[in-house]
Amino acid sequence: MRKIILFFISIVAVFHAQAQVNLTQSNLPIIVINTNGVTIPDEPKINVNMKLYWKGDGVNNTTSDVPVYDGRIGIERRGSTSQYISDKKPYSIEIRDALGNDVDTALLGMPKESDWSLIAPYSDKSLMRDAMMYQWGRSFMAWAPRTKFCEVILNGSYQGVYVLTEKIKRNKNRVNIAKIDNLANSGDNLTGGYIIKVDKEDGAQLPGISLGFQSKYTSGLNTKRSYLYHYPKPEDITTQQKAYIKSVVSDFEDAISGTNFKDTANGYAKYFDVNTLVDFLLLNEISRNVDGYRISTFLYKDKNSVSSKLKMGPIWDFNLGLGNADYCDGFKTTGWAFDFNKTCPSDGLVVPFWWDKLFSDPGFKRKMRSRWQQLRSKELTDQKLFSPIDSMANVLRDAQARNFQKWAILGIYVWPNAKILPTYNAELDYLRQWLRDRVAWMDGTIAGFPTATDEVVEQARVSPNPSVFGFTFDYTLNNSGDVKLLVFNQLGQNIHVQNAKQINGLNQLKWQDNAPSGLYFYEIQLDGKRRMAGKLIKQ
Repeated sequence: MRKIILFFISIVAVFHAQAQVNLTQSNLPIIVINTNGVTIPDEPKINVNMKLYWKGDGVNNTTSDVPVYDGRIGIERRGSTSQYISDKKPYSIEIRDALGNDVDTALLGMPKESDWSLIAPYSDKSLMRDAMMYQWGRSFMAWAPRTKFCEVILNGSYQGVYVLTEKIKRNKNRVNIAKIDNLANSGDNLTGGYIIKVDKEDGAQLPGISLGFQSKYTSGLNTKRSYLYHYPKPEDITTQQKAYIKSVVSDFEDAISGTNFKDTANGYAKYFDVNTLVDFLLLNEISRNVDGYRISTFLYKDKNSVSSKLKMGPIWDFNLGLGNADYCDGFKTTGWAFDFNKTCPSDGLVVPFWWDKLFSDPGFKRKMRSRWQQLRSKELTDQKLFSPIDSMANVLRDAQARNFQKWAILGIYVWPNAKILPTYNAELDYLRQWLRDRVAWMDGTIAGFPTATDEVVEQARVSPNPSVFGFTFDYTLNNSGDVKLLVFNQLGQNIHVQNAKQINGLNQLKWQDNAPSGLYFYEIQLDGKRRMAGKLIKQ
């Protein structure tokens, strides 16, 4: 059914008007690709020639300039739905030498690497959703892709505005985790690094090669999602490495499925860097990304000697976010994107079960509230959220006009537009208003979450009280921690101290002493802070 839908989309796209545009100069970098008449395939990459014209930001570039790059690249179409929606195709490119070997190369001021994506904004008529989301992400995440707007000419034909984007790849300047090879099958070397993803399994299958592994837990309507190998690649990862990374994910899923999943010492937080989960969720929720959590969703892990925990990210693919989807509530400024399984229960590409489980943990919501308040006061203030729209629009001022001259789609529905607007400025106004309403909803909703100073210990039940022989203290912790019981006499003298390491959930302490009859006072501390106190009557 999915292939039929994609075929239908591709047929409809043929009827969108195109025009010839003669591009000779631009304030954006100009990329000229020549395939010598060969059609660029879905895969594998073919060798072609590329010229890149760029004299720096704020300077006009012309195709009569001396190119800053003039050489070979490998190129193939990229994306799933995006490569079928129109004749404006997205591409993956690899910088190569004359012999076809990949060569790390710095492009447009971005760090050296051989692999890059040429993202082709089409249904996103603002042309900036991906670039803007990555800019926000770079301000507070370990890494988010760097981007550069450019204009592309393919075989002499102008193709419009593209976004040259760093691909998700293990690299000291990208996902900075340990390199692993097929000899790393034991010890610390086996433990990292890895990148896995939750995504569609479209594309060519590799005969006899597994693309990933399946969760043993169901999500949505009894669907088991798979985790796909991204690094090492499916054809490179060894049997030992497969078993190891599967065990890491399984340990996390077992922990978050358990009764003590909220315990900070032995629950899911033992296996996953919770701060990265919070950051990933908040950024996806700002965009209410209809593909978030279930498509193009990445996790990574370094060596144990660096960190034993899984981490969430990097972020990727927001062209259908920020109000640009007319299905599954993607256009709404209210509600949570991670609730997709409830919004669209019949969709097979479900959100993994553990996102919903995270939201049932008050400790996780406390972290969300604290982090959101921090980001809104610094990295994601209104000014920093909205200024990229104006600055990118200024950079795109002339190029967007050429793009929509080539692709005459303003005022025309392109799947899955939630709004059909007649001008580029109207598209930007819609984007601003949608973002303003979305952030206001998140501000109001998250303000109702538990605060970091909320009581984390429920009042103890002491029994029996009065007592002849001793007392039992039953109480609940919402977080694990170091617990101390202190008992004082009426003179305020500390006559008993008991230390214990106790976990999230129901706990118990006992005081049995030959102290004389009389009135006593107790205090229970958690991590050095007084949490409970009361009276004891010894008969």
